[in-house]
Amino acid sequence: MSSPLIRYADLVFQPDLRAATRDDGTTLSLTRQERALILQLTRRPQQLVTRQQLLDGLGDLAGDLNERNIDYLVNRLRKRLGDHARAPRFIATQYGEGYLWIADPMAVEPVSAFLVVGPVYGLGENADAAAVVDRLSAQIGQALRGSRTVLCLPHWRFAPEAASQVAHSLEISLLAEDGRLHLALVLKDGRTNTPIRPFRLTLPLAPDTAELAAFAQSLVDALWAYAALPDGAPPNPTDRPLLLRLHDAAVLVTGDIESWRHNAQRLRAAHADNPGDPALAVLLALNRYTELIQGPLSPDATPLTDAQWRDVEDDIEQLAPGALAKADGEPMLLLGIAKVLCFLDRGYLKLAAQLTDAAFQASTAFAAAFSMKGLTLACQGDIDRAVELYSRAIELSEPGSQFHIYLLILKGSALLAADRRGEVAQMVAELSALDPASRGWIGLIFLSPKARHTPPALAMIPKEAGRRMLTYLHRTTARQFERRHHRKNVLHGLALHLARAHGEDVIPPAVKEYFPKRFTDAS
Repeated sequence: MSSPLIRYADLVFQPDLRAATRDDGTTLSLTRQERALILQLTRRPQQLVTRQQLLDGLGDLAGDLNERNIDYLVNRLRKRLGDHARAPRFIATQYGEGYLWIADPMAVEPVSAFLVVGPVYGLGENADAAAVVDRLSAQIGQALRGSRTVLCLPHWRFAPEAASQVAHSLEISLLAEDGRLHLALVLKDGRTNTPIRPFRLTLPLAPDTAELAAFAQSLVDALWAYAALPDGAPPNPTDRPLLLRLHDAAVLVTGDIESWRHNAQRLRAAHADNPGDPALAVLLALNRYTELIQGPLSPDATPLTDAQWRDVEDDIEQLAPGALAKADGEPMLLLGIAKVLCFLDRGYLKLAAQLTDAAFQASTAFAAAFSMKGLTLACQGDIDRAVELYSRAIELSEPGSQFHIYLLILKGSALLAADRRGEVAQMVAELSALDPASRGWIGLIFLSPKARHTPPALAMIPKEAGRRMLTYLHRTTARQFERRHHRKNVLHGLALHLARAHGEDVIPPAVKEYFPKRFTDAS
């Protein structure tokens, strides 16, 4: 654990004493000799430190210095700290003997926020400018729908030892001139201080709320794009697939786990502006896939008709293969295309496997490639190799992350298709522990046909809702498996218990074909 920042009077010192920050935002860089003197004094607060002790504390930095030179060094340090011998705040003199450090230390709690508006340079004593910065911070919070913590801290400075507490920062340099405020703003990654995007803004000293709101929205757009869109950098072995990156980006700026609704608006607009961009086409196809996965699970969702479902799949089929020619050499795009082609169940599984192999050979994104290769192998019937690859991807994922949960669901589906019920039960327990909110539907999807009792939840839902559940499970999971008995195994548990609760006619025709006999005979 890193050492905390320490405040003495109006100065906040870095743990290594290399620098200190004043309350007015200015930074004081300290020399090695100055750090050594402060260290000797602060180690013995309110105690006399003789000149000889200070000289000894300089070690090799003392050179040819003697005790007489210590007074000069201390006076120079006082001047830099803004201290005065006659009215000391930091260093008091014990005449004829030495010096005492008299300032009381106060630990500074590390800043924790999604976005810190700061540092702000050029603010000075300009109350109007300070009010604009405050209002701008409030508008950013509103643009984020109140889902994230935004702090306005003009004197905040990036500190590597506390970087994990701040996700993003907005650095501002401003100049007030002729009744207007000129702002140069830089959105940065709070953990690395790496610039994400610069902005230039000119405002009256009393700007309209609409002007501030427009900038706040453009900032949120930049945050979304930074999180969602491929940046061209080589992927890391632990990188998430584009599908998960899109999801996380939407949740990042909205706090809403139904990510597809938010992403759809942005991606449609971006794709319309740049129809030839393969990345946008693939991302839009992935978002339409997510619409089919997430949409039916929404409590207020209107069920899609068969025709509407086909329309979405037609759109995916047009977007993804259309981007293929321009996506060559982009492994993450190839994996995204393979994902939606595998889902469509329109004869693309072999192509999806080829794209996955090509992406794996060209990419360092092992976790994403393992997950997709596992999916194609499972759909082709090689469950053992698929489960092995899913397990390797899980090892590379962040424990408890959405990627981790996604991989467990894929692995559980493969085990379900192979009717490896003991391992399925272990997977359900692990998933439920990681995501308690999903415990109900996970338990129903992975329900065993050998369970003696039908869950009360299935008996309580309307028959039509039960039919939709089976249709959903068939469309999103079962039909992707090429082998008939794998499809049947995926559907068997839910279908059997719904039939027990509501009768055989709860089973839709697309599912019924896997169970020609009545369940009382077949189970």
